[in-house]
Amino acid sequence: MKKHLNVYSMAQIALSVALICVCSYLVVPLPFTPIVLSMHTVAINLVGLTLKPRHATYTILIYLLMGAIGLPVFSGGSSGLAKLFGPTGGFYFGFLLAVIAMSLLRGKKNSFWRFTAVSIGCGIPIEHLLAVAFYCIYNGANLKTAFMTVSVPFIPGDIIKCFLSALIAVALNKALSKAKFASNM
Repeated sequence: MKKHLNVYSMAQIALSVALICVCSYLVVPLPFTPIVLSMHTVAINLVGLTLKPRHATYTILIYLLMGAIGLPVFSGGSSGLAKLFGPTGGFYFGFLLAVIAMSLLRGKKNSFWRFTAVSIGCGIPIEHLLAVAFYCIYNGANLKTAFMTVSVPFIPGDIIKCFLSALIAVALNKALSKAKFASNM
């Protein structure tokens, strides 16, 4: 039996894509790396912590497709296949795997500590692992250099963003459950 998306689910996906796009413009360039500090992590974590796995997957696939065809939705308003498959492209593909994993592992309860643990213990490692791999392939760098360039400097900030996204996700899930309940009345 094939499940179709209802209007509520489509709206959640559309709003999630929009959130990721807006957060991609909130960047701080760093002189020592091609990676920029962005609010992507917060938006990606929110997708993983609030949507069902299938809906989270659709959200990231739509976002990646938008950027791939040239819409300026990647970090700092960039786009295109060169960005997607360039030295920082691993983060984008990491987003896809991370939201699926986070959505599957977040559990049924609306728990700040579980959300934090899932995003720190699952989301960050997946995103960073793919980012390191892409950096190695693109630049011919060894693992240590890639890890020190695209991962280590960002881990503290990403951990802080995981706490922030878990806090927002708890409040958002609470509000969404009330909205869904009210719409079913």
